[in-house]
Amino acid sequence: MKKALLIVNPKAGKLKAKSAMFDIVNTMSRHGYLVTAAITQKPGHAVTLTRELAGEHDIVVCSGGDGTFNEVVSGIISSGSDRPIGYIPAGSTNDFANTLGLSKDIRRAAEDAVTGVRKTMDIGSFNNRYFSYIASFGAFTRASYATPQDTKNVLGHMAYILEGLKDIPSIKAEHVKIETPDKVYEDDYIFGAVANSTSVAGVISLDDKIVMLNDGKFELLLVKKPPNVGELSKCINALLSQNYNSDMIEFASMESGTVTTEHNLVWSLDGERADTDGRIEIKNLHHAITMILPSAAADSSIF
Repeated sequence: MKKALLIVNPKAGKLKAKSAMFDIVNTMSRHGYLVTAAITQKPGHAVTLTRELAGEHDIVVCSGGDGTFNEVVSGIISSGSDRPIGYIPAGSTNDFANTLGLSKDIRRAAEDAVTGVRKTMDIGSFNNRYFSYIASFGAFTRASYATPQDTKNVLGHMAYILEGLKDIPSIKAEHVKIETPDKVYEDDYIFGAVANSTSVAGVISLDDKIVMLNDGKFELLLVKKPPNVGELSKCINALLSQNYNSDMIEFASMESGTVTTEHNLVWSLDGERADTDGRIEIKNLHHAITMILPSAAADSSIF
């Protein structure tokens, strides 16, 4: 009999995964899987569970938010396992799950996680950590890891927007240097992201004709410090309209890069806080994991 490791974050979103636990297990069982369910107890626990148990199972399925998915991916890569990953999104925003085209209905997503098509996907290496869809710094980044879980559960995506508004009066630029094989970028930036997703920081959307999740490249988005409020408004409008030709915006593809900052800059990796020592090595790990996706998503332009 096939074996599945199901990792559940019971605190994600509005506790949807917890309430749907029986239905998830029942769905997987109906498709011939003997299910081992593991409930996370604290941040980072999904990494340990995946690292220790993935090798004993045929597939690993996680139910939680993008942070839980990040931990499962980290566990898979750090253990050297090649087990396919199914994702049942149950978080507050599920940015990356939306990029992947996963169902918002937990029961449907559970079905897809065991019957879907397998596709390889790139993962980002960030010094000694990993990110599945975004590493970012600057404006609004803090909201992803500073918003209390209870608030996320109640308000969902709006919680991030409200928390992000608190950053507006104190937006400041960071002097950052990014050295890639093709070009060196250096300026004062209010926001920066290395992304493998059509959604950046829960606010900005990238054209799905540009983004591919398994092409060996990331999208680099940098927003320079505007000289005044009027230019800031123009910059925001350019981002929202996907106009990357603005003088305030630098947009490119990169396979790898070295980031140097003047002080220890706080980043967000898939919505989780990452403290740095001022120097970061970012690399694209090409075809690092295998995802189990609904057929429509697997056939989309992002793969």
